[in-house]
Amino acid sequence: MENTKLNILPVPTFGSLGVNFVRRDIEEYETNNKLLDIDNNTLIREDITGSSDYKINVKNNADAIVVQYVKVDGKALVDTQIKAEAGTRLKLVQIFDGSVQTVSRLNATLEDNASLELVLLVLGGNDTVCETVAALDGRCSSFKADIGYTLGSGDNLDINLIADHNGRKTDSQILVNGVLDGNASKTFKGTIDFKNGSAGSKGAEQENVLVLDEKAVNKTVPVILCAEEDVEGSHGATIGRIDDKQAFYMRSRGFDEQKLYELLARARLKQVIGAIGERQTESRIYKALDWGDYDEQE
Repeated sequence: MENTKLNILPVPTFGSLGVNFVRRDIEEYETNNKLLDIDNNTLIREDITGSSDYKINVKNNADAIVVQYVKVDGKALVDTQIKAEAGTRLKLVQIFDGSVQTVSRLNATLEDNASLELVLLVLGGNDTVCETVAALDGRCSSFKADIGYTLGSGDNLDINLIADHNGRKTDSQILVNGVLDGNASKTFKGTIDFKNGSAGSKGAEQENVLVLDEKAVNKTVPVILCAEEDVEGSHGATIGRIDDKQAFYMRSRGFDEQKLYELLARARLKQVIGAIGERQTESRIYKALDWGDYDEQE
């Protein structure tokens, strides 16, 4: 599929902004298929070193954690399809540990009272594209996303996340924390879409971006669509450098500017890493970030 359109914004805006979609050539990808049928409380860790196609079915009131650690040398396409049956709970952890070009497409369908928690962490990578579509079809289904990224010079990240509220009394919560350094470029598009029939539903999204270099490029595109009256939706974003008062306070405590930024950047990421709740994966991330021994810091 040459020049495939990805990360399409549900409601296009001005083309000059460059956020409506991205194009990637994915025709050469070879894909490995994997089926995960989960019917009990379990933890599954998957190391992904090349293109993969996952189908995850969660059944029988299972409460499970699936970790996908993606570290590839060349181009890769990672497709993940989730079906969460009524009353099930799934935490999906996706770690992207640097790459040449990685495209991730996640599609999830949630039935009555089903819950999906996504923890997504991008550790650099010169071309990462992540698309997530969560269909909250069932009554009282819920979707929570904790997303973090740290990008340096030459890194590029495009995230498109869509929460489709179809069922009544559904809930989505999206929190993004990121750090941009050098000439890194990042686009985050977060859409909460209240469909007709989703009465009583709630959705909220918030992105916090710490910019360490004036050459960094940040694009934040929050979208709320509403075809139902009895719903609650909110969005917000904080983008920028450290304010003068905060910087003065830290300097008065003996921290120079470089150390100050390192501490704040680490705090942003630790908030997301802490949401994983799985020691082995968290320790692996600490090593990837050169943060030292995990046990000594916790």
